[in-house]
Amino acid sequence: MSITGRLLSAALTAGATLAVGYGIKKLSEKLENPMAVPEQEPEREIIGTADAKISLKIGDSSDWSYTMKQKGVVKESENKKESGVHRFDFVPLKDGVTELEFDYKPRSAAAAQQTITYNIEVKNGNIIRCDAAGDLQMLHKQ
Repeated sequence: MSITGRLLSAALTAGATLAVGYGIKKLSEKLENPMAVPEQEPEREIIGTADAKISLKIGDSSDWSYTMKQKGVVKESENKKESGVHRFDFVPLKDGVTELEFDYKPRSAAAAQQTITYNIEVKNGNIIRCDAAGDLQMLHKQ
């Protein structure tokens, strides 16, 4: 075998050895840390609280009722009617998010005429979000 052949053979052997060594090194790094936890988004700072006092307009023969999707996040602390307004107040129970769907319907009707959906979020024992969507003209502005 010529000197060139021997050099080529040695280079190929060395290259293959280096490639195999690099592959083994990368594989061992993966095996050492198989459950690498991705960095989590930093937790949002809670700046204030939200008001969960809901005031809805009512008529003489119609009334509001509601259903709660995630029970146990908030509870009703007040439910009263006075001078054309139905007032609901909710207090936090545990951290989480719940949806309240308010239906406005005549007392004799089976279906609601209007609907307002509230999303309430509780964090660290405080209501931090209480937002509404739907027939917002029925909200009573105080």
